Amino acid sequence: MKVCKNCGEVNVNDSLYCCNCGKSDFTVREETVCPNCGAVNDKTYEHCTNCGAPLVADSQAEGYTPVPINLKAELYGGYSTGAMSVPSEMARCPHCGALVPITAIFCHKCGVSVANLHSHRVVERKVCPHCGRLNKLESDLCTYCFGSLAGAQTEQLQVTHEAHNLGELTVRQAYLEGVNGKNIICPNCGTLNPAEEPFCVNCGLKLEIEEVKKYCPICGAENPFDSVFCSKCRHSFDGSAPDGVEKWTCPSCDHVNEKDDLFCPNCGQKKNV
Repeated sequence: MKVCKNCGEVNVNDSLYCCNCGKSDFTVREETVCPNCGAVNDKTYEHCTNCGAPLVADSQAEGYTPVPINLKAELYGGYSTGAMSVPSEMARCPHCGALVPITAIFCHKCGVSVANLHSHRVVERKVCPHCGRLNKLESDLCTYCFGSLAGAQTEQLQVTHEAHNLGELTVRQAYLEGVNGKNIICPNCGTLNPAEEPFCVNCGLKLEIEEVKKYCPICGAENPFDSVFCSKCRHSFDGSAPDGVEKWTCPSCDHVNEKDDLFCPNCGQKKNV
């Protein structure tokens, strides 16, 4: 952490200017990493602010020696071995120091965007000799066909992201791209799925990014995001007047029907003429 010499405010390590007074003169406070959860703490703290584990007595008794952290080295050039190492296919959030996986778009702890930490990063996967599907390096059996991965060859893949525009929102999704195309990384279990797969083949999580829906506050019906009127009750979402097409509401089930409908298609109730 950085401490502003002007106002004493504590700032994160990558701050160029104080978040409180705007000055750029800092003193660096030594930090240590919790041996239990990996959170970054002030070196003077005795217990981790994230998980409560002891940082001094117990950790030193186990042979752990707190060292100053160079957060940028851990984020972008690190991945080194030793007490300060970042676990495989993980990185540290530049804002709070939490460990985030390659599937992460936002930090699970503070919400800061972290997708760029892994963008274009190269990882390896085992290629199943039986079905040709990709598996994590630590896997002994194929996730897809359960065949043995003994002696399996490895393939290098690059982490890429794809943006999907959903109405006014832009959603990013993580992929591992190799010589055979893109694979969707399941954010729940990490299994690689073909890009066209709607559900994870391992855990069943829905992988398709659905368009944002607009829900009517009157009848609760689901409508496309760009709807001006509710398709069921004709409620105006923006306050504009409805068009001149006449419809009738079923007295039995409240379903809105076309003018020429003699019977309600929802419940069969006859139109009162």
